[in-house]
Amino acid sequence: MFSVFLLISLSIWMLNALSKNYNSIIEFPLIYTDFPEDKVLVGEMPGHLDMQINAHGYALLRYKMFRKPVPISFKISAFNLNRRNDSSSAYILTRYLKDQISTQLPAELQLLEIKPDTLHFKFTGKVTRRVKVRPDFAFSLDKQFTIRDEIVLMPDSVDVTGPDLILDTLGSVYTERVDLGLLTRNFVDKVKLEGIPELEYSHSKVNCSIELERFTEMQVPVPIEVLNLPDSILLQTFPSKVILTCRVGLSKYDRVDGHPFRAVVDYELIDERTKVLNVAIQNLPLYLLSYEYNPKSVEFLKSRK
Repeated sequence: MFSVFLLISLSIWMLNALSKNYNSIIEFPLIYTDFPEDKVLVGEMPGHLDMQINAHGYALLRYKMFRKPVPISFKISAFNLNRRNDSSSAYILTRYLKDQISTQLPAELQLLEIKPDTLHFKFTGKVTRRVKVRPDFAFSLDKQFTIRDEIVLMPDSVDVTGPDLILDTLGSVYTERVDLGLLTRNFVDKVKLEGIPELEYSHSKVNCSIELERFTEMQVPVPIEVLNLPDSILLQTFPSKVILTCRVGLSKYDRVDGHPFRAVVDYELIDERTKVLNVAIQNLPLYLLSYEYNPKSVEFLKSRK
């Protein structure tokens, strides 16, 4: 009996409470559309507006339980934006949205206030530039294999459209990070470009090709040259050559044999205590995978002409 009377009391209390008017906050999602054609909106904007509503308790309960707020489509070009001293900044008072929002509410809900009371906008110019595409791959190569030339991307550049303040400092765009694991054969596939907020690409994917080849080692004798040698001095090194051991892809083998490597020592490094000179290798081609040379230092005999 106590539970029955308690339930009746609660029901009477709730009916009495719902018969009154209340102020409540309803959150409305906000969508921005219709930007100026030559401008881009930058920075974070509020994703919703808070509406202070006055309504009968029954109406508020019914609305919150059975209806979801319809997102407000805020057409920026439909309003005269108030410009600040900075021509790229503007603002609008949200009270100008009151009529638009009221039409989305049931007649029994009265809109009192909108928060925030001001929406701030920052625009920047929209430009298009051609930007280089670079791969972002993780992989290892099977033994005795190397990449024949380089990772090939087609197209190797894309048109990027977006805010000029971003594109002014954008040197390249990258593919999405891809882990290819251990490569034992050629790789060919399409790869997505890594997205950057506020930027649009002329291509969302590029073709990628990685061609493998075997490599080999070869030895090349290189005569030692003396730098900064005075005309009145003769300098002979012992030995007179170094043996350069190169690791190179098979397709580059023929290039190495005729390449003008230089092995040099510097006369200006000689003083009374110098007994040997260090040898440096110059004019190395970029296609070498690695190299070693011997000896790395040589003895010398100095005399006058």
